Amino acid sequence: GRVVTGADHNRHMPFIRGSVTYARFRLGGDAPARVDDTMLAALRAAVLSPTLGVPVEIETGWTAGEHILDHDFGFERCVFDANLHAAMRMDSVRVPPEIRAAYVAQEQNALRRAAGDQRGEESGLPARPLGRTSKREAKEAAERRWLEEVSDGRYRSSKLVPVLWDPTRGVLLAPATSDKVVDALRDLVQSTFGARLQAVSSGGLALDLLATRGETANFDDAMPDAFCPAPAPRTAELAAMVGDRPEVPWVQAGPEPKDFLGNIFLLWLWMHAERHEGLVDLQDGRGITFAIDRLIDMECAWGVTGRQSLRGDVPGRSAEAAKALQQGKWPRKLGLVLSDGETDWSFDLQGDLFRVSGLKIPRPEERPGSEREAIEQRVESTFDLDNILVSLYDVFLKERFGAAWNGIFVWYS
Repeated sequence: GRVVTGADHNRHMPFIRGSVTYARFRLGGDAPARVDDTMLAALRAAVLSPTLGVPVEIETGWTAGEHILDHDFGFERCVFDANLHAAMRMDSVRVPPEIRAAYVAQEQNALRRAAGDQRGEESGLPARPLGRTSKREAKEAAERRWLEEVSDGRYRSSKLVPVLWDPTRGVLLAPATSDKVVDALRDLVQSTFGARLQAVSSGGLALDLLATRGETANFDDAMPDAFCPAPAPRTAELAAMVGDRPEVPWVQAGPEPKDFLGNIFLLWLWMHAERHEGLVDLQDGRGITFAIDRLIDMECAWGVTGRQSLRGDVPGRSAEAAKALQQGKWPRKLGLVLSDGETDWSFDLQGDLFRVSGLKIPRPEERPGSEREAIEQRVESTFDLDNILVSLYDVFLKERFGAAWNGIFVWYS
């Protein structure tokens, strides 16, 4: 059958060319510890052969990454410095609701004509309402029509979701930013390798880092900080509901109750950008510098004063930014420019989910000798940035759970 690719098909492979967006995942269970022939054979055995004739809502399989029909899983095409680059092909079937409604209307009119009722189509008078049995009959006939079209390959869209997988660290990066894509990728990794794939938001990452130092009790006890008094609520009921600590409503609605740590991390980055010119020393001795650039998206951690988006060259130094902080708004996303002294990266970081978007991989000073070398450099640069962000977060966590934390944010009051 024919494949109709939807508008969401990726024309750029973000890890190979163009800007990069990714969420972080950890792997457990029987996840491969290195890329070898066995791993590539497992990918090859799990390519997608679309089911036609049966309306399966979502089907997935692996591709070698270039496009949805790329099944050449060779070392030279998929393995870069012991990291795997491949992609999930995700096919979904969705009959547009307008088509469903049109077919039902046509079948209802056909039943009226068969019953000798000419109203509605020719007379201009309102059509007589159909009885319950006739309505069900029309709906079933319409459904048979669109299922027949589905079986011919219509209404199928294909999406390519690239993955960058470091088996030695058990880390996978992928632009999987919706629950539907995350669930599909998790199920595909499970069925192919018997491995557990788990999205790592800022709360989960904090637990991983604190656990290495035996500080899981700190994680369990962590509560959102009240960096300012609660914004004056309009009613006593709201005051009682807000309490003396912000509830951080977007975290309450999210996957991990400690994800507010990622938003405080953004505040900490902001503070360092203003107080210390964005200079932070990592545990390995490297000095990192960064600046807040282009954007700050904020939301009230108390659920009272709403949202605010700031745009500009230095949005963190605007009067609007200072006022927003005093009103209890926390950053949800920051635009950052980060440097390790050799490489400069520009990207946006969503704090609670620890997601990177719009990452511009810097061009190397010397032109790569081949396309493969260029891809290797991009893969290395992506993982370098990811490692730096995790290391920065670790430095923040040591401060956040250290004795000197109280009063650290007087910089904006």
